[in-house]
Amino acid sequence: MKPTLFIIEDDSDSIELLREILGEQEYTLRCFTSPLKALAALTNEGLPDLVLLDLMMPQMDGIKLLGQIRNLSGSLPVVMLTAHGSIETAVEALKKGASDYITKPFSFEKLRLAVRNALELTRLRRRVEALDRDRRGRYWPGSLLGEHKKIAEMREVLVKVAAVSTTCVLLRGESGTGKNLAARIIHYNSPLAEGPFIELNCAAVPASLLESELFGYRRGAFTGASNDKEGIIEQAAGGTLFLDEIAELPLELQAKLLSFLESKHLRRLGEVAEREVDTRLIAATNRDLDKMVAENLFRQDLFYRINVVDCQLPPLRQLGRDVLLIAQQFIAEFNRQFNKSIASLGFEAEIKLLAHDWPGNVRELHNVIERAMLFAGGPRLEAMDLQLTSSAQEPGAAAGSFSIPPDGLDWEQHEKVLLSQALERCRGNQSRAARLLSMSRDTFIYRANKYGLL
Repeated sequence: MKPTLFIIEDDSDSIELLREILGEQEYTLRCFTSPLKALAALTNEGLPDLVLLDLMMPQMDGIKLLGQIRNLSGSLPVVMLTAHGSIETAVEALKKGASDYITKPFSFEKLRLAVRNALELTRLRRRVEALDRDRRGRYWPGSLLGEHKKIAEMREVLVKVAAVSTTCVLLRGESGTGKNLAARIIHYNSPLAEGPFIELNCAAVPASLLESELFGYRRGAFTGASNDKEGIIEQAAGGTLFLDEIAELPLELQAKLLSFLESKHLRRLGEVAEREVDTRLIAATNRDLDKMVAENLFRQDLFYRINVVDCQLPPLRQLGRDVLLIAQQFIAEFNRQFNKSIASLGFEAEIKLLAHDWPGNVRELHNVIERAMLFAGGPRLEAMDLQLTSSAQEPGAAAGSFSIPPDGLDWEQHEKVLLSQALERCRGNQSRAARLLSMSRDTFIYRANKYGLL
């Protein structure tokens, strides 16, 4: 699709020259001799990819029209067209948001280059805006999946925390519970969303390198420091710094991090002068920080400083039927990725997922579904497609092989699921559904009525 250019120029001869230079085979050109008509088109018909705007016009000068355009869009490129005698005014236009200016008479090549550069700027801005919309779409509060009360409460907490961009947040939970996702939800729904989101996994960096990674260094600060390096705290200025596995920070570095959080000033290694950096800290850990503080393995003062808001992400085994909802979301994700059309989970597959205790939480579930989707060939994922270890009940296995999850079992929830799925599998035939669950028809009807299934 050809880029659309608006030419706003009161001299018809100049318009014809611009048409000749630019060529309508390469661009869609809309030409206006009246700035008022051009403004009406911009307002009512949508924005083009670029505006070429004459500086001196009788009805409305280019500076004033530029202001009107900026009210409509802060990013639409505008190239000013000016005579030699009004270069000072052209510089003023640049200060007020023009992308470039071209002097009359036109240099053909300079004009074409200015247009190409401005259109490239438009393309890059739109790409950034699309990426930003994609990020916001992926990290809205509802992307923390689940209908369980604990998940609903967590979403409410994240929304409230996101609104206050100065508060430190501590995300706690087992590995794989979604701490990274929660951190991004906070950032991308906060006033800092336009700023950077910088992440460091403290467990993934050798202790000897953590200080330079966090605070940066000056050239010559140590052997191998051949250039100045900006630390990730500075990189996160105006945005969010996410320190995952913060419990792995050495004690001496904990003191330096605390000093930064208290003062918002830091000093690079090898430097004397301090730098002011304004960033929000979100920390995460799967360790018991209270116990580490009691054992003098984590500084108590830093713990209190980062633990302004304490968010506990629940393990998957506590979320009951949500495991099926999340699994279905992963099926949809891998359908798109693998170009498949698997519709749902089979009956035995659902039982198998509900029986598993999920030590790796949502991350483990994601990997299980990905592996199953790679090799599954039927319309549904069946139990045989799911490669699970430990507590999952295999079809046809003895009842004694079932393992109760460590945090207990919501029996009524599982009973309701079994009754409902037996009815579905047997297409509403109560006698067959009862036989499938090894109970009498009367018992089946009584229990199904108890849950409002009949």
